[in-house]
Amino acid sequence: MTRVPLTDYQVAEFRREGYLVLPAVLTADELAGLRAECERRLTEMVATMDAVGAQTLGLSHRDRRYFLHAPYQDSPFLHRFLFDDAMVDIAASLLGPDVYLFLELFVVKPPEVGMPMAWHQDGGYVMGHPHDPYISLWVALDDMTVANGTLCVLPRSRQPQPGSVTHMKDRWTNDLVGYDGPDPGDALEVPAGSIVAMASTTFHRTGENHSAAARRAFLASYSPTPITGPDGTLWNFADPCRLDGRRVAPPAG
Repeated sequence: MTRVPLTDYQVAEFRREGYLVLPAVLTADELAGLRAECERRLTEMVATMDAVGAQTLGLSHRDRRYFLHAPYQDSPFLHRFLFDDAMVDIAASLLGPDVYLFLELFVVKPPEVGMPMAWHQDGGYVMGHPHDPYISLWVALDDMTVANGTLCVLPRSRQPQPGSVTHMKDRWTNDLVGYDGPDPGDALEVPAGSIVAMASTTFHRTGENHSAAARRAFLASYSPTPITGPDGTLWNFADPCRLDGRRVAPPAG
């Protein structure tokens, strides 16, 4: 990916509304690499569900929706992609001089029956533990439309209250739900290879996939400080990418 320096206007827009769209910034090779990784993780998830006889594992529902943890440590491609200056530049422009890789995963909605995802803030999945707001870079691996369940965001200017809110668990989907108001949000129809940067306090949801093809996305989250649980241990991980504005050599892959 070519480095995408954000303008002052883009940074101001992110701070005002809590999200920013960067259309079609990935290369064809990067898209192909992410799609291949996604397919590998999906095969692994289905095999795991088969092995334990499960129809649901966490947020994943067989043949309806899959959330696929994708540890970069076992993928040279993801290792390069996540610590590449192009990705980290975007995070640093929005977070400041310190940037830590916090989380990475794929989301797949199978064709015709792909489940929606309820309104939530990414920070809601830290389960109420205090933390500095972080950002998620949501990468479209397919052309995203309303028909295939694209991302919908609730701009910060229309959120019912600022900051983090308490989320409630939906017992059927296992989704954490932080908003149930009437605002439908803004649907982001973007081409494959686009990135949507979202604050961890920005409400967003996704719709059902009614299309004839799978709908795939990749999510990478970066934080300005390590995020820890109540006992002080890391909530997920906190691998430094930039410290005091200086590039940090990525961990060995």
